[in-house]
Amino acid sequence: MNCTNMNATSRRAHGLTLVELMVGMAVGLFVSLIAISVFVSTRSLNVVNSSSSRMSENGRLAMDVLRDDLRSAGFQGCFDRNATNPLNPAANQASSVLNTPAAANAGFLADGLTGVAGHNGTGAAFLPPLALFWNALPAEGQPDLASDILSLRVPVDNLSLGLTVPMVNAADRPQVGASTPGNTFKSGDIALITSCRVGGTIFQITSASPFAGDLEHTTDVSFVPGNADAALTQTYGSQAAVYRLQTRHYYVAPSVLRAGTNSLWRLTVPPPPGASPIEIAVGIDRIKVAWGIDTTGDLTVDRYVSAENVPGWDQVVSARLQLLVATAHDGATQSAQTIDFDGASWVATDRRLRTVLTEVVALRSRVP
Repeated sequence: MNCTNMNATSRRAHGLTLVELMVGMAVGLFVSLIAISVFVSTRSLNVVNSSSSRMSENGRLAMDVLRDDLRSAGFQGCFDRNATNPLNPAANQASSVLNTPAAANAGFLADGLTGVAGHNGTGAAFLPPLALFWNALPAEGQPDLASDILSLRVPVDNLSLGLTVPMVNAADRPQVGASTPGNTFKSGDIALITSCRVGGTIFQITSASPFAGDLEHTTDVSFVPGNADAALTQTYGSQAAVYRLQTRHYYVAPSVLRAGTNSLWRLTVPPPPGASPIEIAVGIDRIKVAWGIDTTGDLTVDRYVSAENVPGWDQVVSARLQLLVATAHDGATQSAQTIDFDGASWVATDRRLRTVLTEVVALRSRVP
């Protein structure tokens, strides 16, 4: 073997030099750091996008539910409640034969043209003072004092039931189709019977089996709130329709589904089958409502006021809703977030992403 081959073999046997090894390790470490950084950034971005999407979905759900019930609040049937009825000048709104004080204590809006009521949360109390349904709430689910409350009287089903037999006098029992898919009435339900010709009446069904089609309305004291009068306010013919009514109270309270967050809740009176109240949407931190009132009688908004400044709820024609919506998990933001809500700015330090949704809703029962 010549000397040249021996020198080449010796050099190959030595491997990498220390400098070459250090350079290789540095390059490998740099590539690893970049890969880890990209992974962490991608994961953080996915968390933020997922949390933001869920926040938007919850906000839209809450707004859709509130919007739909606000639009239906004060539903009174097909007659024109905004003008004098030439056939019956007194029938420009639905009247009630319910025991009004008892209905209010039970949480049902028994009177009033608009079918809405509200309470402004000041952070320390509600204005006007809340007494309508407070006792019906569980101790662990009290409304957030910083958020507003909406109470809305709405029809439960879009489908109405027509009378199968015209009433002869106001004390008669309305007769509707027996055992029909649209007949969802239960004993104790609150109903509205309405006619395009003579107006409407709100009453409580006292029949043992209204599913059979007989809508009795006695003054039986075992029913709450019960009827103050066994006779309806009008005599209704075959053109009349009957709807089931509920009052739905919307408020913000601590979430059961996601600890440490708030949710939109709904308490229904009379209660539906199953649990009440129910948690509607997680991540609803606050609700603020400005009520549009008509003070001149032209059915247009003259100004927006908070609940304690509403001169009369029958003057309300619209509502401006503001929802403060938050992500269910913290860590969605890297720093404190400044929020502009209800005319004020404040800083959220819990690293939850927040957004504000605003919508103006007109009450169909009050607009032309």
